[in-house]
Amino acid sequence: MGALANALRAAGCADARALAYPGREGNEGLPRDTVAALAEAVRDAVRAALGDLDRPHVMLGHSMGGAVAIEYALDPPRGLEALVLVSTGARLRVHPSILAALEATDGAEDTNATQAPGASASFARGLEQSRRAPRPSALADWRAANAFDRMDRIHELTLPTLIVVGENDILTPLKYARFLHEHIPGAQLETLPGAGHSLPTEHPSRVAELTERFLASLPTRTGGPEPTPPRST
Repeated sequence: MGALANALRAAGCADARALAYPGREGNEGLPRDTVAALAEAVRDAVRAALGDLDRPHVMLGHSMGGAVAIEYALDPPRGLEALVLVSTGARLRVHPSILAALEATDGAEDTNATQAPGASASFARGLEQSRRAPRPSALADWRAANAFDRMDRIHELTLPTLIVVGENDILTPLKYARFLHEHIPGAQLETLPGAGHSLPTEHPSRVAELTERFLASLPTRTGGPEPTPPRST
């Protein structure tokens, strides 16, 4: 998410930053194996960064990070102003070949995973990025994503929400984004023609542009400071 955080700052969101989950990218602690546990970790990270969860902030999440953002917003801190959900869904399922590849003791399963039905260059890049993370962390992430399902509660979200999806996303396809759009009151949906799943790395400037435009359209919080720009998960 570093490329997107940089693009967000360039687009005017000066305080945008990427949050690392426990057990990866220099963040100490054991990996969390549920989306709910990851949302609590994000809550702790935001509290540490802002000093107070009552301070206005926005949550942006991609893929499983979108699931974490949804979970975070179902029990929203007072300061949460809006959501940006990128290439995600109210329910996530992981192709068995991805889990098999990460569970393998060597690279033998990688070819099977990338040759799975519907596999693409974007799919392969996502799998490669997962394999660069510590194996326990990557496995915990994918297993948490596979178990995530908030389809029966997604209508409870009442915050301003922007949904962004790639037209050719095979991991979290367009129907996922449409479900979010139909069930989150007032949500906005943006589809990127020809794009796949990895929007933060393949189209960071476009996602940042859409996010900045969305945030600029929101009314300023009365009697409080300006919202802190998005924090990516």
